[in-house]
Amino acid sequence: MTRPAKMRRLVIRRIRNFLGLARSRKRLLAEVTIELLRASWTVRRRPFQTYVTSFGNPKPGDFVDDSLENLPVGQLRDLHWALTRVNRVARGRFTCLMLAMAGKRVLNRRGVPNSLVLAARPDRGADNDPFGAHSWLRSGQYVVIGAEESVGHIPLVSYHSTPLD
Repeated sequence: MTRPAKMRRLVIRRIRNFLGLARSRKRLLAEVTIELLRASWTVRRRPFQTYVTSFGNPKPGDFVDDSLENLPVGQLRDLHWALTRVNRVARGRFTCLMLAMAGKRVLNRRGVPNSLVLAARPDRGADNDPFGAHSWLRSGQYVVIGAEESVGHIPLVSYHSTPLD
């Protein structure tokens, strides 16, 4: 089978999969895609200092809002699914910061308290990067995105948002 034929079959399969989804999942995928594109543009085009203030109230890195009761775990799982699916279709082009920023905007829109955590690894990062940085998004104790890679990173600051912010 030629390469164009394989690509055509892949595109058709993805379209069929998308069309077979529930309307709420389609809407969530569209919303996440828009937010990821916005986050990608922001991270690539603007200095960090200009958009970090939009993350929420800075707290200590290990801050966890334990007062949260009845977290919408179903919504959080759906958001994780949508973020990872869009990133997989984009072949992993979105960084952990972009994923966390997009997820944070979606949760803020729904009034779900959340924290975007910025962390660093004390040893060298990937490709001998002198500063191994990582970010993840959590709501209460539940890590929405970035949990797998957070091992070995020390949280520096946590930007917390509540529905009242």
